[in-house]
Amino acid sequence: MKIKNLKSKIRQISKLARIWILVSLQAAQSELLTAWAGILFLIGKIIRFLLFFVFLSTVLGSAKTLAGYNPKQVILFFLVFNLVDNSIQSLFRGVYHFRFLVISGDYDLVLLKPLPSFLKPIFGQPDILDFITLISLWIYFLWFVISQGFFSLGNFVLFLTLFVFSLILAFAIHLFIASVCLLTTSIDPLVWIYRDFVNMARFPTDIYTRGVQVILTFTIPVVVLIIVPAKALMGILSWQWILGSLFISVLFLWSSLEFWHYALSKYSSASS
Repeated sequence: MKIKNLKSKIRQISKLARIWILVSLQAAQSELLTAWAGILFLIGKIIRFLLFFVFLSTVLGSAKTLAGYNPKQVILFFLVFNLVDNSIQSLFRGVYHFRFLVISGDYDLVLLKPLPSFLKPIFGQPDILDFITLISLWIYFLWFVISQGFFSLGNFVLFLTLFVFSLILAFAIHLFIASVCLLTTSIDPLVWIYRDFVNMARFPTDIYTRGVQVILTFTIPVVVLIIVPAKALMGILSWQWILGSLFISVLFLWSSLEFWHYALSKYSSASS
């Protein structure tokens, strides 16, 4: 019986993966219809990335260290931030369009389909341009990690594990935001609060006061999203932080799923 249940789960996941790939291909076709807009978007991303490197080099050139971290470590924090943030943006961009689905009544039609109720709100608008950016970013990141002496097989495996849990945590946060949208039809304020918190992790969060660090760990836990994987790659992460990060990710996922089901039970159709 357990084997049959496992096979059934695998088939369901495989089916959802195929659906997501089809949605991604449709999104790619839409982006390619306006090629110049896509090219300008990519150029803008690259320029923004390079300008922040200039800013980092200027700051570190005068200070030499930042919260006790040397320039290479600060750059690694910045690279991990970009990897996590771009991955989140490319996967979960559907949240940014969810309010229109709710107020237009189109989400009523989504609920009629035999698919998870959160598939369209969270994964419905994958960004192919961010995926293209991620490929070059991963290549540069791997080169930097190896060339600057950060690579250790054990630390890298731990980094990848925590990176996956970061995506799980990000999914939970976006699901919570979508749940609030179901209850209030408002989503932009929470999205921008989340974005502002995440941007605070461009730098090591050790630069902030203890109170701010607590907020960044337990409210919108950007420390778990970005700082913990980066420190794991550097080999300076304690086992308490590892277990705590995994616990926070699982707790946020469970809480968000429960809140999502509650919001669905209170959802009033636009056509009612």
